Amino acid sequence: MSGTGLKTRFAELHLPKAAPPLWAWAIIGSAYYILFFFLLRSVLARPSTPFWTSFALTLIALLLIANASWNWVFFHKKDLWLSFVFFVPYLLLAFTLAGVLAHLRAPLLVWYALYLAYLTYATWWGYQVWRLNRPKL
Repeated sequence: MSGTGLKTRFAELHLPKAAPPLWAWAIIGSAYYILFFFLLRSVLARPSTPFWTSFALTLIALLLIANASWNWVFFHKKDLWLSFVFFVPYLLLAFTLAGVLAHLRAPLLVWYALYLAYLTYATWWGYQVWRLNRPKL
């Protein structure tokens, strides 16, 4: 959902000093989809428990949709405030999934925990991008 023009979009923004370059964001994005592919594979390969398996799959789907929606808000709508606020429901979904994965004793929970640590940085980054680019009154 980020579409084309990523380089242009990043060039027009004031970014925090600790912001990775665009090529690093591509690696982070690729790692995200690889992690979620293996999470799906892991949940689907385990013996099914009707509620918890369905709940995990629903949360994974919602996080994938939310991630794509964030890209749309940030890159197409160019709404930095909304893209920052978007982290609140996203974080709720992400931490809920962590609890479900822990309940299922998912082998990828450690890798997913690293993603949650990254989300701490991503939330800070989103706030800084909004703060650095908000209109001056």
